[in-house]
Amino acid sequence: MTLYQRYLLTLSLLAVLVSNMDRYVVSILMEQIKSDLTLTDTQLGWLVGPAFVIVHVLFQLPLARLADRWNRKNMIAVAMGLWSLLTVAAGYAKTFPMLLITRMGVGITEAGCSPPLASLLSSNFSPQQRGKAMSIFTVGAISGIGAGMLLGGFLGREFGWRVALIATGIPGVVLSLIFFLTVREPARESQATDSEKPSLISVLGILLRRPTYVWLIIGTSCLSMTALGRSVWEPVFLMRTFGLDQAAAGLTYFLISPIPSLIGALLGGMLADRLSRLDLRWYMWLPALGMAVAFPTTIAFLWLPIDIVVSGTAIPLAFAFSVAGSFFAGMASPATIATAQNLSPPHMRATAHAIWTMASNLIGMGLGPLLVGILSDHWHAEHGSDALRLALLCVSSLALVAAIAFVMGARGIRNDLSESQGASPTHTETL
Repeated sequence: MTLYQRYLLTLSLLAVLVSNMDRYVVSILMEQIKSDLTLTDTQLGWLVGPAFVIVHVLFQLPLARLADRWNRKNMIAVAMGLWSLLTVAAGYAKTFPMLLITRMGVGITEAGCSPPLASLLSSNFSPQQRGKAMSIFTVGAISGIGAGMLLGGFLGREFGWRVALIATGIPGVVLSLIFFLTVREPARESQATDSEKPSLISVLGILLRRPTYVWLIIGTSCLSMTALGRSVWEPVFLMRTFGLDQAAAGLTYFLISPIPSLIGALLGGMLADRLSRLDLRWYMWLPALGMAVAFPTTIAFLWLPIDIVVSGTAIPLAFAFSVAGSFFAGMASPATIATAQNLSPPHMRATAHAIWTMASNLIGMGLGPLLVGILSDHWHAEHGSDALRLALLCVSSLALVAAIAFVMGARGIRNDLSESQGASPTHTETL
C-alpha cells in the first residue's frame, strides 16, 4: 500500500467518522432534547429516523449518478462542509420543527458522501484490497457513533445539548477544506462516452439480475435495522434501565458497543480479503456468521437483569454479552460493502453503492429507530421502564433474518462476480 493510499484511507475514515458523529450525536442528547422541547419517544424516533432517512434516500441516488459522471472528491468535500454547518445550525433550533428541518438538511447533504467515496476508494484500490479499504465505512461509522456519544454526553452534561451539537459540527468544516485541497481525483478505470453511459433503468436491470446483489440488499437492510435501532436507543436504554447519567451512559456505550464493533470490523475486513481467496462465498458467509453469533448475544445483553454481574466484579454480565454481540456484528459490514462494489462495473459503482445503501438506510435507519420509539410508547403503560427493553428485543431479532439472507446470497456469488468481471475486464485498478 502506497503512502498516498494510506493518507486517502485516513482522510476517508475521518470523513465517515464526522458524518456519523453528526448523524448520531442526537441519540445521547435525546433525553435533554425531550425535556427541553417537551417531546414523546415517537417524536424522538422521527427525529433520529425518518426525518433524516427519507430525504437522505431521495437524494442519494441522483447524487450517486452525478458522482459516476463528475469530480468525486469535490462532491465529498462540499457535502461534508454543508452537513457540518447544518449540525451547527441544529444547536440554535428553538422548536421541534426547526430541529427537524436541520436534521433533514443533514440527511440531504450526507447523501453526497458515501457513494462517491466508495467509488473513489475503488479507483484507488485493487479488488484484492477492497475488503480492507471498504472497512473504513464500518470503522468510521462505529468510531463516529462512539465519538458522538462521548463528546455529546460530556458536553451535553456540562453545557447542554445545544453546545454539544455546535461543537460536533465544527470539525467537519475543517476536514472538508483539507479533503478538497489535498485529495486527488483519479482517472476512472473505464471511460464511457455519454452515449455509452447506462441509464438508471439499465443499471438497476444489471444489478438486480444478480441474485447475490438482491440478497445483499435484504441482508444489509435487516442488519441495519437491528444495528441502528440499537445504536440510536441504547444510550437511552442504559440511562433508563441501568440508572446511568448522560455522560456515564455515553462512556459505557462507547466501551461495550462501538469499541468491540470497531475491532470486529477491522478483523472482518482482513478476513474477507483472505478467506475470499480460498472461496468467494466467504464474502457472504462471513457476514452470515457474524450476524448469527450477534443474535443470541445481543438478546442476552438486553434480557439479563442488572443485578447479575461478572464473577468477582460489579460489572453487569449483560455488558459482556454486549461486547460479544457488537464484535461479531461489526465483522459483517466490510464484506458486504466490498461485495457491492465488486458486483458492479467501474462506471456504475457509486450508483450500485447508493442503491443497496438506500434500501438499508430506508429500512434500517428509517424504520429501526422509529419502530423502537413507537413500540416503547405503546408498551409503556403496561411495562413501564421495561417497554424500551422489549422494543429493542423485537428489533434485534432481525439479526437472524440477516444471517439467513447472507447464506442465501452466498449460493450464487461466484457466478455473479464472474459476470461482473466480464462486464469490466480490467481486473487491476489504477492506483
